[in-house]
This record gives sequence, structure tokens and C-alpha cells, in this order.
Amino acid sequence: MTLELDREMRRTTRLQKAAIESAANAIFITNKAGAIVWANPAFEVLTGHPVDEVLGSNPRILKSGEQDDDFYRDLWQTLLRGEVWHGRVTNRHRSGGLYTAEQTITPILDDDGAVTHFVAIHEDITARLASEERIAHMAMHDFLTDLPNRYALDSRLDIELIRARRLGTRVAILLIDLDNFKEVNDTLGHAAGDRLLIAVGERLKETLRDVDMICRLGGDEFVVLQPDLAGRKNAADLAERLLRAFSEGFDVGGQEISVNTSIGVSISNRETTSKSAFIREADLALYRAKSEGRNTFRFFKDEMNAEIKRRMSLARDLHGAIQRNELFLEYQPQVSLGERRIVGIEALLRWRHPELGVVEPTEFVPIAESVGLIVEVGEWVLQAACRQAQSWQNRKFPALPVAVNISAVELRDSRFVSRVSRILAETGLQPRYLELELTERVLMEGKDSVERALEILNELGVRISLDHFGTGYASLDYIRRHPLSKVKIDRSFVEDMDTNFKNATIVGAVIDLAAKLDLQVIAEGVEAADLVQRLVNEGCDEVQGFYFSRPVSAEKLEQLLTLGSLHIQAYPEQERRKRA
Repeated sequence: MTLELDREMRRTTRLQKAAIESAANAIFITNKAGAIVWANPAFEVLTGHPVDEVLGSNPRILKSGEQDDDFYRDLWQTLLRGEVWHGRVTNRHRSGGLYTAEQTITPILDDDGAVTHFVAIHEDITARLASEERIAHMAMHDFLTDLPNRYALDSRLDIELIRARRLGTRVAILLIDLDNFKEVNDTLGHAAGDRLLIAVGERLKETLRDVDMICRLGGDEFVVLQPDLAGRKNAADLAERLLRAFSEGFDVGGQEISVNTSIGVSISNRETTSKSAFIREADLALYRAKSEGRNTFRFFKDEMNAEIKRRMSLARDLHGAIQRNELFLEYQPQVSLGERRIVGIEALLRWRHPELGVVEPTEFVPIAESVGLIVEVGEWVLQAACRQAQSWQNRKFPALPVAVNISAVELRDSRFVSRVSRILAETGLQPRYLELELTERVLMEGKDSVERALEILNELGVRISLDHFGTGYASLDYIRRHPLSKVKIDRSFVEDMDTNFKNATIVGAVIDLAAKLDLQVIAEGVEAADLVQRLVNEGCDEVQGFYFSRPVSAEKLEQLLTLGSLHIQAYPEQERRKRA
């Protein structure tokens, strides 16, 4: 029995030894003095030190210098009390590199409770920590540019606002948005757009101080956090430097791309506690910078809050405006210069707000786009304009095409072509009497789908005109690619062509180009007799503007149509001055 028990104990000992020696974690044993008396093979794998060379050595051969003397003092005090020590330690591999291990050291006691040895187990967590660091980095950085993201900004902004209140300094947020970035994506592709964003991020970093923070919020929007400001001038100086940073083009795959930027600036004060409100102020200032010409910067002002409240109120009230019959159309005639008669009509959307009066479309149409109502509003406009045009024909007024402005959102809608066809069928208007006015920016949105939609509409007989010609991007390319029947010269070129040689030259060149391409050309914003004569001399086909008629109701337009071609009344001179 004793022999069998002894044999079983030896078998158990062998199994225990085999288990320890085959363990994935490094295990070593030291005596009370700290000399290594045994180590398993995993110890050599982890540390690079052969087991037979470390026997008798002190574990301090693994020290990296990353832990200070207090660390080791606390460790030994714990062990000598007979307690287990557990913690994280960074050691040095025999090759010189560092590794991090979760370490557990257990004192071995004799029958009298005295410490005789120590067993140390090291679990290598270097790879795990690197993975965690990568995940943490990804969580706080933009995947494309590797700049800090909005979460990193949120964390840093907390710290800087508290610090500014304590030190009596200020913090600035500069919100940066690239002007016309979408055009780069549309013309050169998204890969080029991504490379441009990376290049922009690098240049912005070069422009900043070490204490400043540059983040990418998403898309083409970046934000700079500028701490330790003495005053407004510091932020203005930085905004100027950032604008100058865009004065040179960006090398993207061997191609130079020029791009400008708009910047909105908000500066903290002692009452600034809400980070979201602080950033929203910069966003409002950015909106102002973009609306006032782009390639500039604007500071937030308190009155901008009133603007955003108005926009939010309009967005709320716009829901249901159709059902409440608040939307209506006005009509402005388009006049043939050769025959001095009305040859077309533009339908212009208006909103009669019950409290604010008539709201201009330049204010509420962008809101309709942003809140997802533009398709519904656009359908109402098409329906009303086509119905009115057919009503005029039914009542024996001259059959004239009616022009309707179309937004990018409408044209991108896959149901747009079928919607136009349905409305024409419902109202009875023949397609040749409907003209869709599109801006160059609209044509840029979703090239392939837009081109196909316009081809189908052209096949149906609907006329397509290019509005605000010359103010967009790559105009000649759009004339070449799309089935246009007319181009409209923007009023910004027309209204001062008598005093601005460059504008006059542009107008003349557009008229010549349109003639060679067999396109009609119409000049907008004609408000004076001398402009009419100048456009006649240039060979312009048609004009539209206050000189002949402001936008009027359907009833008043009927009066103009009744007068006939020889009796078109010029808009009174005193009213033109009042309008100006």
C-alpha cells in the first residue's frame, strides 16, 4: 500500500512538473534572497534569457527602468509580509526591447510560516495592450486623416474651458469648411477627394502651434481648438493664417488642385459651459462666412442666434404650408428683344407666412431642402405652374412655355421623371410648354443619374435651360454634355455691363457662344432702357427683368398678355429706384 501511494505521488509530481514546464506563461522561482533557482521554458521565450544562464541571477536583470524605486519597495514589503503581489510591470527583453507583463508573485512559506521562496508568473500582455491602444486611437482619431475626431475634441474642450475659467484666458473654436469640395469629388473622383483631405489636414497642422488642436469632424469639415487666447485678435490672426494656407494648390497624385475655405469663429467667455452651444456658435459664424462670399472668416455674433431661431421656426412652419394654402406663384414675363413681345414666363415660388408676411424663396427653399420637404414643395410648384399654363391656353391666351426652377434634391430623386410625366398628363400641358431651369450646381449633383434623367425629359419634349450661367463650375462642359435649349446669363454680369468692361465682355462672349451652339440666350436682371439697347446690339435673344415687369400674379400677367406685343409697359422709373 505504501509503495503504491509512493508511486502515485511520483506520478502526480511528474504531471505537475510537466504542466508547469509546458505552461504558456513564464514561471520562475527564487529563494528568499531573490536568486532564481528554477524557470520554465516559457521564461526563456518571454525574456530571451536561457534558463541555464539565469539560475542564481536576480530578477533585476529584467528591469527596464520604467518602474521607480517606490514601485519595487512596495512590491517587496507586500511579499515579505507573506502576501501575494499582483500588478503590471514593463521589463526589458535580452535583445533590448520592452515587453509588458501581468505579474503575480506568491510567497512560499515553511511549516513555521517563514518565507522561503517566491513563485513568479508573468503573462505577456504586450500584444493585447498594443491592440487596445490601436482601438483607443481609432476611437479618438479620424480613420482617413488620422487627425483627432469629434470625441477627442469633446474631451480636450472640457479641459480647456475649465482651464480658461481658472486662468482668465479664452478659448477659440475655428470651424473650417472647404468651398466647393463636392466638385472635386464629382470631377476627379472620391479617391482624389480623400487624398485632398489628407493633404489639407497636413497643411493645417503645419499652420498651428503645438498647443492648438486640429480635428476632422467629417466630410470636408475641420475644426481648430485654440487655447490660451488673450483676446479676439489672436483668433483673427490664426484665421488669416489658415486662409493663407490655402493660397497655394494641393498636389494630389501629381495634379494640382486649388481649393478655398470658409471659417466660422467662436470665442469663449466666463459663462461658456456648454460645448455643444460653443461649437454651434462657430457653425453659425461659418454659415455667415459662406453666405457672404466664401473664402473668408466671420466671428459669431449674438444676433446670429436670432437667425437660427428664425430658421428653426420657418422649418417648423413650412410643414403643412401647402395644406394651409400658404404657398403661391408669381410670374415674370420673358421678352423677345427682336419682336418686343412676351415669349415665355417664369413661375416663381412665394410663401405667405401667416405672421411674417411674404418670405423670400432664397430664405425658405434651402430650409425645405435641409428638412426633406423640397420634393413635396417642388411637386406643388410643378403642378401649379403647369395647371396655370394650360388654363391660359384653354382661355385662348398665347401658348407660352412656363419655366420652373428645379433643385438638386428633386433632380436626384429617382421618381422625378415619372413625376413630371404624371403632372403633364394630369394638367394636359404639352411637354414643349414646360421648361425646367437648372443651375450648374444642380447639374453637378449625381452626374450619371442627372444626365439620364435629362435625356429622358428631353426625349419627352421638355425644354431644359441653364440658369445663372457663368457663376458655377465648368460651364462649358455642361453645355457640351447636357441637352440644353437655353442659357440664362446671370444678373451679376448684366446689371452693370455698361460700366464694367469685363462683365460686358463676358455677356458678349456668352451670346456669341450660344449662337454658335444653336442655343437661345436670355439675360436676367434687366432694369434700364440702356441695358435693353446694349443687349440688342450684342444680339441677345430675350431678356427678363424689372424694366418690363416685376413678378406679378396670374391675373396681372393676363393683363400684360392682353395688351399685345406693341404695348408692353416698362416698369416705372421711380419704382425701379425704389426697388434698388
